[in-house]
Amino acid sequence: MAEQYAGQIVAVGPDNLDYHIQVFQDVITERLLSGEVRHMPGLKRFQIQGGGAVNQLSETEYQVVATGMKLTVYA
Repeated sequence: MAEQYAGQIVAVGPDNLDYHIQVFQDVITERLLSGEVRHMPGLKRFQIQGGGAVNQLSETEYQVVATGMKLTVYA
């Protein structure tokens, strides 16, 4: 199983600063009996710009694990 960069989300914190959340996604590679190789997306992992882990609370809310600070995604 490999991990690949899947994009970036910009969110705003309670201090009105922008925070960049990096999104990484596991990729599962399967080889079928016919010799075909299939790549399937796996779990997503979120990381704050400085390297700390981030949990997704909802579609628009994230929480930094180390500090408990909640971040809100804006369009």
